[in-house]
Amino acid sequence: MTGLNAIFQHAYKEGKIPDKETAQYLVSQLGEVNYIPPNSVREYEHAILKHYEEYFAVMEKRRKENDPAEKKNG
Repeated sequence: MTGLNAIFQHAYKEGKIPDKETAQYLVSQLGEVNYIPPNSVREYEHAILKHYEEYFAVMEKRRKENDPAEKKNG
C-alpha cells in the first residue's frame, strides 16, 4: 500500500490511539492514494487497525525507552 508508513507516522504524531475511529481515519487517508473498493472498506479498517496497533505499540515502547523521565519512574 502506497503511503501506509507515512500515514501511520502522521496519525501517531497527532496522538491517535488504535480504535475504530482511528481505523476509519487511516482508511480514509489511505484511500486518497490507493484504490479501496467500497465493499471492502470494513475489511481494510480491520486489517489496517491491526497493523496500526502493532505500530503504535512499537512506537510507545521506543518513546518510553528514550524518555529519561520514564526510565526513572519505570
